[in-house]
Amino acid sequence: MKFAISRVRCAALLAFSCVVAEAQAAPVVATKRTTLNHSEKTSAFFTVSVDGTGTYTAEDGWAPIAATQGAVATAVTTKKSFSIAGDSTAVGNWIDGNRIPAGITLKFDAELTITAIPAPGSYLTMPGVNSSISAANRGIGVTQTFGPTGINDINLSAGLEFSAVTVSNVSFTGTPTETGFTFTPGGVSNFGTTVFRSNVFQEANHGMVLTPINAPANTIGFGTATGAIASNLVMDNNFGGSGASSSVFARQTGPYTLVVTQGAGCIKGLAMDYDVTYDVSASGGAVNADFNGDSIVDGADFLIWQRGSGIASGATREQGDADGDGVVGPLDLDAWKTNFGTGAAAVVVAAVPEPAAALLMGAAVLSIAAVRRR
Repeated sequence: MKFAISRVRCAALLAFSCVVAEAQAAPVVATKRTTLNHSEKTSAFFTVSVDGTGTYTAEDGWAPIAATQGAVATAVTTKKSFSIAGDSTAVGNWIDGNRIPAGITLKFDAELTITAIPAPGSYLTMPGVNSSISAANRGIGVTQTFGPTGINDINLSAGLEFSAVTVSNVSFTGTPTETGFTFTPGGVSNFGTTVFRSNVFQEANHGMVLTPINAPANTIGFGTATGAIASNLVMDNNFGGSGASSSVFARQTGPYTLVVTQGAGCIKGLAMDYDVTYDVSASGGAVNADFNGDSIVDGADFLIWQRGSGIASGATREQGDADGDGVVGPLDLDAWKTNFGTGAAAVVVAAVPEPAAALLMGAAVLSIAAVRRR
């Protein structure tokens, strides 16, 4: 019987130690999205129309880094300078709002190069008759004719090559608006295309294939085309998502090609996801996880934290606020875990735990409590 009890206690303590390790190791990873588009008056890809009479301004901050005229350039490098003022909170585990902590501003630059293929001899263009607003609104095409007469969709066996996105000048400035927290900057990475937009692509009659240059077997097919990863995806006049018809596919970080296999094609825009990483932890200093004041941090204190979890302002230590920030949340659970089985005060060193970690911790506490009763 003693052996069985010891085995249960060891299993519970092992679960406890694994949860603590997991909580301390994982930074916040916030996935965000940006879109590059071409419309009647704005463009991420062109600054001048095919005939030179029309001009375009930046589209959601994306614009060519140099003047780019349709049917003249063989490639275009488009760039955006991001500035994101955070509005996320501790209560939302820092992934609510725009997923950057309130008080922190993230700035960085991102660049992407799109090239007409086959090369040499292919030029980027806006399809159709340039005087037609609807045609000029259709996005990126490819022509083999230089100058104002070279206006076309992307024809059979032609296409576009997309580079990997280059990120530079990353900076996190400011301090969290919520007191009691230390912010550690991370980075911006993993830019990748997840959906294409087109207002002329016909799934029943047109086909295009995306082929990663570094993994040519991992193809994705659109319309009539098949692929190793996905086939017959939809490419409509939207960026996918809830209620939208365009197909969202696995993130493609590039470089890759997009080539017409049947009919013709035209790309009005694309959406890209990217990851922002950082750490937020309680500021160093004494905390008190002995919520019931009995001079020991144990399962009874966990139950107090559990009952108070979610109080967003004005919480007291007796309600589970270990770090004195007025909020009962994951960082207070960190304080409890760090000091479990000891006296009341210690320094919080753990990062924000994942929700699954909190559930496992609850199971560990119940197991320990059951063993003590027996």
